[in-house]
Amino acid sequence: MKRVMQQLSLVGMVLAALGLVSSQATAASYNNILGFQTFETATPGDNNSGINDTTVDSNSTYDATPFGSISSQNSYLTMAIGAEASSLGRDGRGQNGANTFLNGPGFGNETGNPERLITNITLADGSPGARIGPNGGSGTSSWKFDNNNNDRMGDIRITNHSDYVFKLTFLDFDVRIGNANSPENLEIFYLGTNNALTRADNGNQVNNLTGVYNNSFASATGVYNISRSFGEALGSQVYLEAGQSAAFRFKFTGQANAAGQSQLDNIAMEGQFYTDTSLTNKIDLVAVPEPTTALLVGLGLVGLAMRRGAQA
Repeated sequence: MKRVMQQLSLVGMVLAALGLVSSQATAASYNNILGFQTFETATPGDNNSGINDTTVDSNSTYDATPFGSISSQNSYLTMAIGAEASSLGRDGRGQNGANTFLNGPGFGNETGNPERLITNITLADGSPGARIGPNGGSGTSSWKFDNNNNDRMGDIRITNHSDYVFKLTFLDFDVRIGNANSPENLEIFYLGTNNALTRADNGNQVNNLTGVYNNSFASATGVYNISRSFGEALGSQVYLEAGQSAAFRFKFTGQANAAGQSQLDNIAMEGQFYTDTSLTNKIDLVAVPEPTTALLVGLGLVGLAMRRGAQA
């Protein structure tokens, strides 16, 4: 393991020397965000069938000329809601198509954080950032929840398809408490089964059902734009190694009666890629250029060092 870590560090040094990574990069230039602006129902045309969606609307990790491994959607990160998010596939109540609330301009708390503005994030096909179903327009969509058992819960999962380490920094979402009868408490916790979110402080995986958010809105009708720091919630930076996933469950409680609903919208996750689990050298995968002679020479040196290490 020590030898592997030394080899990975060497990869980082070579890439850094070629200008592909930086330990001093600004958060904005290396920030990666992917998220849902709209939601697809489990049964097309049935807004009460729950949400089953595997195609985010915005994804800054789309890359038509990938550097290493990538998903079938040509993105280094993907997310899923519902059936493919967990073994139970909690999917809430379904879709609310009202255009008089939610469907705002950003993911979570965009105040002072322009990187979270939807128009600043490329769409999932690499097109320039654009709002899909904006407030007051056509095609609006939000994820609705009520007080009927499984309809109070919804699961979401992020997967790292790259060859690198992804540090997960924020969970962004907008929440609306519909009225005084609506579910007023929102809890979010980590689902550890078949997932591998790792703590940077000790190298251990985050425990199953660990809470990352819990707040009572006290029947205060309105919309709240929230960006929850994973580091603050868990007391450590956390990351996904290559090929690993992390899933989370939203759970609403505290409704007065069955007459009210609450909704979620503009759900996203964000973070940065690093060359290895030391989280020292950031890498901007989307900005990595086509292989050049210098790069090929550098990677050849890395390969030579790794072969020598294997023979030692």
